[in-house]
Amino acid sequence: MTYVNRSTRIVALLLLGARALAAQTVADSGTFVVRHAGDTVATETFSRGETSIQGTLALNNFKHTFHHYNAVVAPDASVPMIDISVREDADSGRIKARLLQRARVIFREDSAAVDAVIGQAISTQVLGTQPGAIPYLNMSFALLEQAVRRSRAGGRTQVPFFNMAGGQTVAGTLTPVGADSLALAIGDVEFRLRVDPDGRVLGGSIPKQNVQVDRH
Repeated sequence: MTYVNRSTRIVALLLLGARALAAQTVADSGTFVVRHAGDTVATETFSRGETSIQGTLALNNFKHTFHHYNAVVAPDASVPMIDISVREDADSGRIKARLLQRARVIFREDSAAVDAVIGQAISTQVLGTQPGAIPYLNMSFALLEQAVRRSRAGGRTQVPFFNMAGGQTVAGTLTPVGADSLALAIGDVEFRLRVDPDGRVLGGSIPKQNVQVDRH
């Protein structure tokens, strides 16, 4: 418990500094539009600073679920902390969207300390992971972009992913495809990503799922 509380305080201070810096200078921003068989299933708007990423992933489902996240980015392109909230129904101006869940994950070497609030229940647990694991959020291409940056920062062909939905850690393998694209295999799912020399994801697809992604 002491480890979790101490880590939370340290990274909370880092996050406050990162938010202040991101508010002053945004290094990059954009919107990913995810389509399945031509229909828009998700939209992700994000901004990236030197030490932070923040974004909102909106799912086009009947509950209008959206995930808002803030993450700290380290100099080696790893993500030592991410804070994420999940809500249903967009704000109407009169009624606040309903909060379903909020979680903060702090990564330290081969462990991830997870503080979660689900409904009225609060839980804290420490899960095993791998050093330098990147948070994985289904249909978040901004976080996949961070994995590409992590790979290029250290000349790695593999990057571990920590699944935010279940806490499992899986390996992601990156393979160049031509001069401006790469294949990212996570388990049995393969992403094809178009990237620029700086590691920015410009678009892509999940061929076996008939999913197309465009960046605006």
